[in-house]
Amino acid sequence: MYKIEKKFSFPMGHRLSKNLEQCSNIHGHNFIVYVGVKSKTLTDADMVIDFGNLKKLVQPLLEQYDHSIMLNECDLEKFGKPLVDLGMKVNIMLDGDPTAENLSKDIYDMVKKDLDTDFPWVKMDYVTVYENENSKATYTEE
Repeated sequence: MYKIEKKFSFPMGHRLSKNLEQCSNIHGHNFIVYVGVKSKTLTDADMVIDFGNLKKLVQPLLEQYDHSIMLNECDLEKFGKPLVDLGMKVNIMLDGDPTAENLSKDIYDMVKKDLDTDFPWVKMDYVTVYENENSKATYTEE
């Protein structure tokens, strides 16, 4: 099995509504995302997938997060609508708080869907999301 990894980054704010500590306040991180993919075979160019093609696939998916704020669906009325009214870019996580764990699964699912369509020989391996240099979460189907 051949495996490659590409690194992406974006700044984003979020609030963890279920957290009883400081993270229940709106705050931000410079998120780092690693997307790992794999293949049993190589292309005619001896690659799993060209890194440029992986970037073209993943980067547009991540642009929705760039310089935005992500909230839990339960925060939509309280924070989301006022922030949208101020012209801010707001994303809503429907299945829980916008933790690194949930974000890694969401990104994994989006990339997997596009890979299956555009590059069917390439399979998802994992997505790792760093909130900072000391804290990360990884999603894989294993």
